[in-house]
Amino acid sequence: MDNRSEDLPTIVVAHPYLDVKSFIDAWDSPPPCLWARSRNELLEMLPQADILATMTWWEQHYFSLAPRLRLVQAMSSGTDQYDPADFRAHGVHLASARGVNANAVAEHALGLLLTLSRRLHEARDDQHRRIWPKLYQEAATRRQELSGSHVVVVGFGAIGSRLVAFCRALGMKVTVVRRDTSVSLGPDIHVVNDSALPDVVGNADHVVLTCPATPETQGLLNSNILQRMKPTATLVNVARGSVVVEADLIAALQEGKLAAAALDTFEKEPLPATSPLWDMKNVVITPHAAGDTVAYEQRVADILRENLRRLKTGTDLVNQVV
Repeated sequence: MDNRSEDLPTIVVAHPYLDVKSFIDAWDSPPPCLWARSRNELLEMLPQADILATMTWWEQHYFSLAPRLRLVQAMSSGTDQYDPADFRAHGVHLASARGVNANAVAEHALGLLLTLSRRLHEARDDQHRRIWPKLYQEAATRRQELSGSHVVVVGFGAIGSRLVAFCRALGMKVTVVRRDTSVSLGPDIHVVNDSALPDVVGNADHVVLTCPATPETQGLLNSNILQRMKPTATLVNVARGSVVVEADLIAALQEGKLAAAALDTFEKEPLPATSPLWDMKNVVITPHAAGDTVAYEQRVADILRENLRRLKTGTDLVNQVV
């Protein structure tokens, strides 16, 4: 158990617009909470911080500016910007918000699948040009159904598992690619190891990436995988931009080796204006928005509240990293 002050800790929320403070203030007997809407405000508030809830505002020298700091509660699933060794050296806990937007990302992925299969992006383009196109003229431009199609979901964490439930409800054939294949996911879900990805994509109508960014997943979807996919297949990426070799994907789309792609993340963000992806009719772009949800702040506050309780009792934190 932490031997520091048992008084109510002071929480500093650091984000320009995510108002987690309002949800903390609504707790029974809420602790003192400050909201830093800029980095300069954060620097002023750090000396008072026992708990810091932040999305991307973190630098190693903050340790020296926050001598009371006990916990950094990341407001995102990823914690790549933090050095766990530094946290251990300073005796400060680190926890992520993994799963806080899993439902939103899974719904976004489903929306992108539906967009590509029902060609909704083309309908929107036609609307802007006031075009009422004739239907049924070319087989290649006919709308598809998700029901009965085969989806390969890469990654089976909180997002992937939720998406698989959606896909099954729509009557899709599901293959899951994950590291651990020892646990059965049900009689109608085919589970394969990561190494089998090149083999299973050849039979897929859709490939959806929901895996985390790790050294093992960097560049996972490359020309070797893309050339094995059907030219009628589609790709959805709600994972991280580093999972896809962007140049290989662009080439596959340009050469007709892949029918379409819906992308929420990119190697460089914001996506540069010079990227060919912007002008491709068979590409749908969303600006790393899959995780956005009106429920975000409430869920972050819920995780933080539970972690404050666990910090006091000395038990493992929710999504504890350090």
